[in-house]
Amino acid sequence: MKKLMLSAAFIMCVAAMFGQMNVSTVTQTGSGNGSSVSQTGYMNLSDVDQTGDGNASEVTQSGVTNDSDVDQIGNDNDFDVDQVGTDNEADVYQEGDRNLGGGPSLIWGTNQDGMRNYSTTSSVGDDNNAGTAQWGNDNTAAIDQVGNRNTANGGNFGIFQIGDENDYTTTQIGDDNFATAFQFGDRNNGNFLWGTRQEGNGNSATSEQDGDDNDSGTGQFGDGNTSSILQVGNRNDANGGFYGNFQVGNGNTAAISQFGDDNDAQNTQLGDDNDATATQDGVLNFSRITQDGNMNFANTSQTGASHSSIVDQIGNSNSSTVTQSN
Repeated sequence: MKKLMLSAAFIMCVAAMFGQMNVSTVTQTGSGNGSSVSQTGYMNLSDVDQTGDGNASEVTQSGVTNDSDVDQIGNDNDFDVDQVGTDNEADVYQEGDRNLGGGPSLIWGTNQDGMRNYSTTSSVGDDNNAGTAQWGNDNTAAIDQVGNRNTANGGNFGIFQIGDENDYTTTQIGDDNFATAFQFGDRNNGNFLWGTRQEGNGNSATSEQDGDDNDSGTGQFGDGNTSSILQVGNRNDANGGFYGNFQVGNGNTAAISQFGDDNDAQNTQLGDDNDATATQDGVLNFSRITQDGNMNFANTSQTGASHSSIVDQIGNSNSSTVTQSN
């Protein structure tokens, strides 16, 4: 009986010790700041630093060895970090005025459920908006915005990943940019270098992947460009050497849609007001569209298996339509 009592006491002591192994640090400088930190589990680490007026931060961690670092500098910043699982890590940095974490209703300002997820959000400027949600294992998401009124949250998510080993990166530099990404499946990645990169004003990028081993990347440099990538199936590739849609100029529109397995597509636009669309439904199709000039139009549609299309347009006001099927 004495041994049982000692064992029970030891277990209670260990449990109490573990319960005390969570670490929370909150540093606030200014007026009207608010912060709420709730940690359940052990060996969780939370660090909140807020400088300015009217900042708000809420951190909730449940599990083991989660790590959250929130730094907010400026006025009226708001963020919500919620991590459930093991070895999650969230790194948030906002500098400017009225930045938000997960949209006006704070649905997501980094929400991770699983193991070894990683998310970093950095915003420098005014009226930025970023949201990240990850469910699964080994996900990685990064949003980096520099400028004014950028948003990566469209439709309640700016990067939303469900599955295993997903990877995505969004970088926006300029004003009034918009980006959203959705990945569902295993081992998807937006791009190890680019999963949407925008430099300029008024650019819009959308990427959606459903399946396994898909890859997509978008690079936009200029103003008023639009990029859309949709892949459904296994092992599709819209990356073509660092990017799927690559635009340098203004007012360009590029779209890639792939349904099936092992399709490969890339659109490259150098100039202004170009339009390129590649649609592939089948297996082992290959498409390349390159436009160097202004007001060019190209549309490639391939249905079936093992088709190949290469379109090069140099100059202005060229038009091309390719349709292949079997």
